Amino acid sequence: MAHRFVHVMAAAAMTAGVIGSAGGAASAAPPGPPVVLQAGQVIRQDIPPAPGSEPDTVVEPDVAVSPLDANVAIAAAHDGRYPNGGAVDISAAWTRDGGATWHHAPIQGVTTAAGGPYERISDPVVAFGPDGTAYLSVLPLDISSCPSAVAVLRSMDGGQTWGPPSYVDQSSSCDYSEDKDWIVVDSSKTSPHYGRVYVFWTPFLASGINFLGAPQAVRWSDDHGDTWSSTSYVTATNHDTQNSQPMILANGTIVDTYYDYGLAERTPDLAPGGNPESPRLRAKLRRAAALAGANPAWPILAARSADGGLTWQPVGQVTDNAIDTLPDVRCCLFAADVDQVTQVMYVAWLSSGPGVTDPLLISSSRDGQAWSTPVSVSRGDGRGVQRVNADVVARAGAVYVSYGTRTQPGSNGGFVQQQLSVSHDGGASFASPMSIGQRSVLRYAAQSAGFFPGDYIGMALAPSRLYVVWARSSPPPTSSTSPYHQVIDGATLRP
Repeated sequence: MAHRFVHVMAAAAMTAGVIGSAGGAASAAPPGPPVVLQAGQVIRQDIPPAPGSEPDTVVEPDVAVSPLDANVAIAAAHDGRYPNGGAVDISAAWTRDGGATWHHAPIQGVTTAAGGPYERISDPVVAFGPDGTAYLSVLPLDISSCPSAVAVLRSMDGGQTWGPPSYVDQSSSCDYSEDKDWIVVDSSKTSPHYGRVYVFWTPFLASGINFLGAPQAVRWSDDHGDTWSSTSYVTATNHDTQNSQPMILANGTIVDTYYDYGLAERTPDLAPGGNPESPRLRAKLRRAAALAGANPAWPILAARSADGGLTWQPVGQVTDNAIDTLPDVRCCLFAADVDQVTQVMYVAWLSSGPGVTDPLLISSSRDGQAWSTPVSVSRGDGRGVQRVNADVVARAGAVYVSYGTRTQPGSNGGFVQQQLSVSHDGGASFASPMSIGQRSVLRYAAQSAGFFPGDYIGMALAPSRLYVVWARSSPPPTSSTSPYHQVIDGATLRP
């Protein structure tokens, strides 16, 4: 199925700061705002709904752009969401014309709906290798029993076709369950691990009804995903952690950032407004339900590996005040990226602010140990205005952060407008946001213990193209009998 984007001739004006040059010389004119080239639908439901799933829902997208051709990009998302975790399948979309036209289709060979062995699937993440090979990381799972896995599929044609899944990790035990994967490829020619594919995930560890921990785990492949290393742990196995956001520096050093909730006392999916991807864990983790507070805040920590992921050392704290959910919306994992030109790393997160606000903040670091004082990305923070999800990408000192701004939250979930804020001074300050795409109406979004625009969105940056993808819900077509209507929208911009 293909969708052709609407061409947009101009973007809204955006104020940018002027940085004075040395010696008091006249400042150069600031760069102009990004220009929206295309905007519209990227993915809608491909796979027929299954019993218990939410018809006409596509959610939680990611996107990556080819290093060989900025007009080639791949997006992926849940296809047919279940309210209690996972989806019927994953839909993958591809473009070869810079987002003017997107094609999408369900991936094959993982879920029973598409010729595979698993009941459900979750958490798609896309990455390109330096040779143009594309990788799609996913989480297959069975909801009626215990099997779960981390799998990677490979595409050699820019996402049009995918090979069979390669299993990074598999479990048949109820005491070990995989969650929240992330995939990244070392694309630095100066790295001793050039081309290495890393997959991070969160294993939930239990013994009967006792929750033992949820560390960050990693395996890697040096043969394009054909075989995988043994597991290394980024964090202590008795800590409750989540959401690896790894960044690879030019020398091959990896800095991974993640939530750390402390010793094994709760899981992020059981926070208010959350829901576990593996409901069988509820009994084992039920003591987490006692957690109080509308917007509990947590630390984001950093760990570093200088030997290709084999060993890890904790090195720093990004913040001690990051939220991962809203009271009636499941959403809002933090995001991270490294500027491959300047080698500066960035982490963007929602913070628990005064007066029931949740400002979007960003911090930067060169070593993962010392992090800058947080800078506010969002504008107009206050009661009744919330930020929903965020992603960050950076190149040559320009930092781009996209996020949803939610208003009127009491009106059946309210409305979310996707926005983009840009810094041209390495994240020291951000211009006023520009709105991209159509407004989302949460009333028609998927449900997962609250309105579900997804736990994350996607961005990808090349020198000449910026891709942004997010979930948008709106009234169902008149021909539909579903109470939901949620698609993946996107925009292609000239940075």
